[in-house]
Amino acid sequence: MKSLRWRYTRLPSQVEDALSGEEDKEEEEEKEEETTPAPTPVPEHPVMPQLAGASQVLGASEMSQLSLHLPPRVTGYSWSLAFCTSRDGFSLQSLYRQMEGHSGPVLLVLRDQDGQMFGAFSSSALRLSKGFYGTGETFLFSFSPQLKVFKWTGSNSFFVKGDLDSLMMGCGSGRFGLWLDGDLYRGGSHPCATFNNEVLARQEQFCINELEAWVLS
Repeated sequence: MKSLRWRYTRLPSQVEDALSGEEDKEEEEEKEEETTPAPTPVPEHPVMPQLAGASQVLGASEMSQLSLHLPPRVTGYSWSLAFCTSRDGFSLQSLYRQMEGHSGPVLLVLRDQDGQMFGAFSSSALRLSKGFYGTGETFLFSFSPQLKVFKWTGSNSFFVKGDLDSLMMGCGSGRFGLWLDGDLYRGGSHPCATFNNEVLARQEQFCINELEAWVLS
């Protein structure tokens, strides 16, 4: 396990570049067809999904709660552990490599140095991209300690953007709902227009203890 080394860092230059083009959606976005935000029907009883792998971050209770908020189209899908830092190392490029060959949605979950659990659901696999991609199914979530889910507001379409040294989810007013650095060691969370979310961690900047990416198929 990595020792904790806390220091505040500026956003990567690629992140700043992403923000500079925020107002010009036509040139920067690799859009998939967007969906209109609508309440997701919630089953009366949570169901534990079928797992291919064991989570070091989420327990059965957290997984069951999250399953209630997934899009109806993935109901009954199995969860396959495509990437985890304890097995594959702390590297964003390794995460991208493990995503190759997958096109289905991904559940990204992590635990920080304070033991806080949070993450995001992406409507498609995480990948390198020239602009933002994804659909309105994408959302952020946090267990603090109760589950809070932050769905798409319809305000903008800045769902996911993957650079070589950063991964960003949600954007507005120059800040990201969730961003991770290239070492998958440091990250940040701020309120953003895409999801109208709270800060997902206890602090706006955090260190990652464990991160997992589950492919739903």
